[in-house]
Amino acid sequence: MSYKEADLVAEATELLGDGDNGGEPVIAAGVFGLAGLALAATAGTALGGVVAEEVSTAAPASAAGGAANVAGAVLGGIVAKQAYAESQGASVQLLVAVTESTIHILNRDHDHLPVQLASFDRATCEVTIKKFGLSRHVDLRDPETNAALHLTGAGGGFSPLAKGDKLVMALLSD
Repeated sequence: MSYKEADLVAEATELLGDGDNGGEPVIAAGVFGLAGLALAATAGTALGGVVAEEVSTAAPASAAGGAANVAGAVLGGIVAKQAYAESQGASVQLLVAVTESTIHILNRDHDHLPVQLASFDRATCEVTIKKFGLSRHVDLRDPETNAALHLTGAGGGFSPLAKGDKLVMALLSD
């Protein structure tokens, strides 16, 4: 998967097809995640490390024990993020695509999930963007239905995701 802005716009355009965006071109697209993914990954990492520690202490001592602990922690974090995202009907990576009238939240991994997780009318959507270290928390809320979505995007210039995310956030701030 590419993180170049032009590739993200092309991917969003393809995912939306002709029907889901009223024929409007995608102005900008960026890769975001659900705000709760960091907490899920932390919990999964801790649990994976504990399980790996228990398994490695039950086995004969070896130099591979430390590597097993690290692998268990990493795998635990990945599995927890995936499970949390799917419990919310989302993929780990979400593509936020902005058209003239709509903010589309699309699942990048949509083999068993719907392509579109949510959409918000740009004219009425309440958008809050807050700094969180090098990341940005983006809260979207529809005042009519009270539907809300809390996302995290890249804000640091070194991240390959930052350019697309910054363009999306700039449009959402208007």
